[in-house]
Amino acid sequence: MGQSVRLRAFAKANLSLNITGKNKDSGLHELDSVMLSLDAFDTVTVTERSDDKINVRFVNADIGEDNTAAKAARAVQAVIGGGWDITVEKGIPIGAGLGGSSADGAAVLRALDVMYKLPARGVDMRNVALSVGSDVPFMLTGGLARVRGTGEDLFFIENKAELFIVGLMSGEVSTARAYAEFDRLHESGAFCPTDNDKLCELLLSGDPSAVELAGNALYAPACELAPQIQKNAELLKSHGAAVNLTGSGGMVLGYFTDIQKFAACARALGGMQGFYVFAPTRTGILHERL
Repeated sequence: MGQSVRLRAFAKANLSLNITGKNKDSGLHELDSVMLSLDAFDTVTVTERSDDKINVRFVNADIGEDNTAAKAARAVQAVIGGGWDITVEKGIPIGAGLGGSSADGAAVLRALDVMYKLPARGVDMRNVALSVGSDVPFMLTGGLARVRGTGEDLFFIENKAELFIVGLMSGEVSTARAYAEFDRLHESGAFCPTDNDKLCELLLSGDPSAVELAGNALYAPACELAPQIQKNAELLKSHGAAVNLTGSGGMVLGYFTDIQKFAACARALGGMQGFYVFAPTRTGILHERL
């Protein structure tokens, strides 16, 4: 059996998600988002094969062949050849907007980089990551970053604000339908509910008021598609949380800077189906050789 690498691929939250327009070449929506890594993770194991087959197996999830783990492996294979068995043990809630799919793609890229030192073999990690998914470049590094464009422009900062986070699943939302609904609601093609300059400044200084700036341009479109989002948002607000949808949904996150209020919310809502507790992490991926 060939070499093998196992990784923890961490989730992400969108503290903010502004939509600034559409890319003229790709037609993709361009974003200005502040992303934060969370401690929920998928465990991804990549094992070298002696042939050129790529096999992806999911544990705890029913995910088809068109997945980002396979896409990432094929992108690398196109440059250096090879084949791999990939196992993904899902720990990140599916359909939550926490970037589980992107985390898996990033984990495969990182595993193959550990095995083969990909840049030395002609693989442009940034471009390959972008080809797999717009969140993948951030997931490769993780932590806290302002991400602009279609994922290619990243500015990493240190988060000095102490955050305690709860989440409520509110119904799965199709990303494509959320963006289509956004386009219907915003003819200009842009909506920026958050001052990201100020948000980054407050996070870097450790100012607890940073969470009050959380916002998501897809909140109203997602609520149209899954009304439970707004109900859960109001519930979390009633417990003192600063509330934001992550990604296109359907998880609503409640941010606390007061651990007592956080604990009280967790005690009150901990028995609800789809309730989660998260903490920020400083990295997107951790790996070990097997």
